[in-house]
Amino acid sequence: MKSLKYIALIGLLYAGLTTLARADVIDLGQFDPPNNGDDTELQLFKDQSGDDDAVLCFKGDTPGPTDFGGSITFSVNADNTLHVEWDMTGTGHVVCGFLTKDGKGNLVHLYQITAPDQVSGSADLIVPGNGAKALSHLDVFCCPGEVNTPDGGTTVALLGMTLAGLGVARRYLKR
Repeated sequence: MKSLKYIALIGLLYAGLTTLARADVIDLGQFDPPNNGDDTELQLFKDQSGDDDAVLCFKGDTPGPTDFGGSITFSVNADNTLHVEWDMTGTGHVVCGFLTKDGKGNLVHLYQITAPDQVSGSADLIVPGNGAKALSHLDVFCCPGEVNTPDGGTTVALLGMTLAGLGVARRYLKR
């Protein structure tokens, strides 16, 4: 019975640490630039995120491929936010940010993506003004380089298996 408690505790720690290891989408806020040209939007993202090597790799109001071959899909959630999914596997680039814009005015909302979610992932984004149903366009900003390190979940799983193996070895060596 004691070993069942330990296994349950290890499982709970593994689940908890895995969720802590995941990176989130960073909300950089809402902005009202003087105009919404591609150059202005890219420069605004660079200024707010610090990603000076970012490029505009997708701009549109319908899902599709990025300029580097990755894929962007999105849909409107029930709460009028925009659900975005991306996959840049094998392109040599990663998603480093998003910009959402309503169809009226110049109001935009910026987001930054951090590793390990830059190669592939999903997020729910706010579209300023009238929400995702009134989306003018979504900008996807990409940065060079693909993240090849294991994500936090893999690292925690390996650590957990190692600790479990040491525990089993210790138990049998005491006999």
